[in-house]
Amino acid sequence: MSDKVDDQQEKQRIGSVTDAEVEAMAEDDIERYLPLLSEDALFLPPGLPSIGGEELRAWLREFLGEWRVEWLAYKHNETEVVGDLAFHRFSYSRRLEPKKGGQLEVSHGKGLHILRRSADGDWKIARETWNDRPTPNTI
Repeated sequence: MSDKVDDQQEKQRIGSVTDAEVEAMAEDDIERYLPLLSEDALFLPPGLPSIGGEELRAWLREFLGEWRVEWLAYKHNETEVVGDLAFHRFSYSRRLEPKKGGQLEVSHGKGLHILRRSADGDWKIARETWNDRPTPNTI
């Protein structure tokens, strides 16, 4: 029974990390966002090659520098913990507003975080991939 409690606590901790990612984006707070990532974090954004390391951090700075993010919906769909790895499936709807003016973009999508427990016990986002589409998802 204690393993279930521990598993549930770990899932809540993982949810807190992914919630902090969403909040940091909405608050345009790159300095809050970057510590959520593992040193070797790798993102697989739609339509782009994989991005990691300093290139990823620069890409995130540029993205948040150009866009205001408003989350219309964000849903934790499933989280599974396997040792020091966690798999978190999510879905979302968001609106992106260009900071320099221009056309708003609304997109809907689903994605997957892979988180790794660090040596100090904190969960960090190690991998992230998602898709975007103009129409809402059916889950």
